Amino acid sequence: MLVNITSPQKKGNLGASISNSVDSPGLLTPRRSAYYAEVMHRSIALLAILVLFFAACGNDDDSGEVATPEISDIVDDSTPVPIPAPVDDTPVVEEPDDQEPTPDPVEEPTPAPDEEPTPIPDSTTEPLERPEPVDLSQPAFDSSDKLSTVGLGSLYFGMDPDQAAEAVSTQWTGGQEDGTPQCYLLAPANGPNGVVFTVFNSAIERVDIANPSITTRSGASVGSTEAQLHELFGARLLVTPYADGSGNSIQYVPVDESDIDYRVIFETDGTSVTSIRAGRLPAVAPGEPCT
Repeated sequence: MLVNITSPQKKGNLGASISNSVDSPGLLTPRRSAYYAEVMHRSIALLAILVLFFAACGNDDDSGEVATPEISDIVDDSTPVPIPAPVDDTPVVEEPDDQEPTPDPVEEPTPAPDEEPTPIPDSTTEPLERPEPVDLSQPAFDSSDKLSTVGLGSLYFGMDPDQAAEAVSTQWTGGQEDGTPQCYLLAPANGPNGVVFTVFNSAIERVDIANPSITTRSGASVGSTEAQLHELFGARLLVTPYADGSGNSIQYVPVDESDIDYRVIFETDGTSVTSIRAGRLPAVAPGEPCT
């Protein structure tokens, strides 16, 4: 383009003409194109410098490298940046459970089985049998009851007191005393006098006789002489004199093996029999019962 600058007035008209030419979009000359291109390059350069400046100030990472902006970030900066929602850092406090804990079920004890009631015996109209009363009008022993090594009449050594009482139809007098649970004396309530039994270890084991009506099977009794005893029993007698010389203890010793533990013992005054005892050893051995 040729511009004539010789005349100031013309210069002013030329500037106005250039200005009008620039403002008119319809007139795109090569010079205008070059002008627009230069303006565009300067604007892009300035924008790039600003982008690099802000990136260097605020977008440095830990490695010191400067992030290169993308072209889309430079050209289109109208895209809104999403803002993250605020994070609630308030600690969560668990509210206490107002409900009371359910207790464990309690096992109820198993009830014990009902005890069977004690059966009641059926009542009977028949009267209970009562023992017949013992006839004590007759003596328990008389002259027909003989003394032997095994007993007196129908009473045998080794019976308990109840069996013996039933056997001879009697009731006993006497009995246990303090300090004598093992050995005590009994006598028949209906006599005769002078007949006493010894209970040793719950059994009748001895009889002491001072009544002359009771005799042995051979006929010896209280009042018999020592000479008569030797005539009746001979060598089966064992004579033991008293220490004071007042008499003798004469034992009849059985010869049969089945009777070896039995004895009949005659106590004398040196001439005649004063008492007789019979029974099983050891109860029959001492002179006095339960000693």
